[in-house]
Amino acid sequence: MADVQTPPTTSHSRWSSLSSRLALLIAIVLILSGLVTAVYSAVSARSASAGASETSMANVHRSTGLLIDQAYADTQRARQTALESRRAELKDVASPIAATLEQLRLAVQAGELTLAQAQQRALDTIKATRYRKDDYFFAYDRTGTAIAHPNPQFQGKNLIDMQDPNGVYVIRELLTRAQSPEGSGYLDYAWVKLDETTPSPKVGYVFGYKPWDWMIGTGVYVDDIDKEAAARLETTKKALGDAFSKIDFTASGLLFVLDQDGTVVVQPAGRDLGGLPSTDWGRSLASTLVSSSPSTAGTITPSTQQAAFTGTLQPWRMDLSSFPDLGWTLVSAVPQSEIDAPGNSQALRQALLSLGVLTLGLVIGLLSSRRIVKPVEQITTAAVALGDSTFDPSTLDAAAARRDEVGTLARTFQRMGADVVERERKLREQVTKLSVVIDRQKVAEEAGAITDSDYFRELKQRASELRDRDSPPVTPHP
Repeated sequence: MADVQTPPTTSHSRWSSLSSRLALLIAIVLILSGLVTAVYSAVSARSASAGASETSMANVHRSTGLLIDQAYADTQRARQTALESRRAELKDVASPIAATLEQLRLAVQAGELTLAQAQQRALDTIKATRYRKDDYFFAYDRTGTAIAHPNPQFQGKNLIDMQDPNGVYVIRELLTRAQSPEGSGYLDYAWVKLDETTPSPKVGYVFGYKPWDWMIGTGVYVDDIDKEAAARLETTKKALGDAFSKIDFTASGLLFVLDQDGTVVVQPAGRDLGGLPSTDWGRSLASTLVSSSPSTAGTITPSTQQAAFTGTLQPWRMDLSSFPDLGWTLVSAVPQSEIDAPGNSQALRQALLSLGVLTLGLVIGLLSSRRIVKPVEQITTAAVALGDSTFDPSTLDAAAARRDEVGTLARTFQRMGADVVERERKLREQVTKLSVVIDRQKVAEEAGAITDSDYFRELKQRASELRDRDSPPVTPHP
């Protein structure tokens, strides 16, 4: 019987085993998922943190804008109160003039004065009357001709088309108010003071005297009110600067205000930004900020610009809002690095956490894969042993004790292997018995072949002849 051929064993590389491949697969899946999670978490954390910082910055900017609005409103309210007081004063000082004109008219009716005498006395009184040191009265007829004016260059001239530096037709507008149903009114305009050449802001009050069809009026210069408002605004600027210095929204963040020329008009106390226009980057930045500010009040426009407020040129996040009435641009500035810092820190924590989870997942995955693969390796070893006729069913006892699919496979293979071993044993016994029978049959066949040969038959015949020759003759009995 020919020998059974043992199948050649194939050498396996380290990474060709199931355990290595499964471990590699688990590692790849966990690493990819960990990287995706870490990147997404880091980006989300950084974005959320930056968004929160920008929102906080916008809230501070908006609150500061409300502070400026309130300060300006207080200044304007004080100015308006002063103007209203000044207007009320004009109406009060004009009342005696109106009473004088009425007395003169009654004198004409009584025959005490002629109309010409009464009107001349009225005009002389208007020209001569003074109050508040240099403030005066004037009179015009319905055509806009000055019939009583303390300034000789205007006396007797028609000024109906005269405009102030702001384009206001002063006499025309005053006549419109005097001839209105109310018979009086106020007008804001610019006028040249006596003995001066530069126009100054003025508020005028006029009333119409219908019996003579005259317009009588007076006015007071309000440059003192504007100076007081300007001084109040300077005080407000200083107060805003003090408030800006106390607003702490980041380590290097700052608030400041630019005018329409890019000059710093409000800066935090203790910070010197006056040199901003003296540097190339400062001039460029100021020009850009002013031109980029929103045109409407209450709107915040974000911008990122290069600045060197801390000595190093770097990107700064800036929020801009404008105050058209003041001609101001409020700027809140924070280094972009400070906005990104919390997000970067949180992103790093997220990355480290993801790395820890990934490492733990890898350890658990590898241990789990080892627990799964080890019984498979035992079954594989048993299969090889079965092929080598060295199979021992007891080597699968541990794997067969499992309650999962691998345990079912191990138990099935254990029974199958035991059956194969038993059948092989019986087959070998049968082969041994068959070999004995075959050997005996071969002997019989060889013996038969010898007896059937011509030589053996010839020997057999000679032996028979010899036996016959040597044997005595047999006498037959009667």
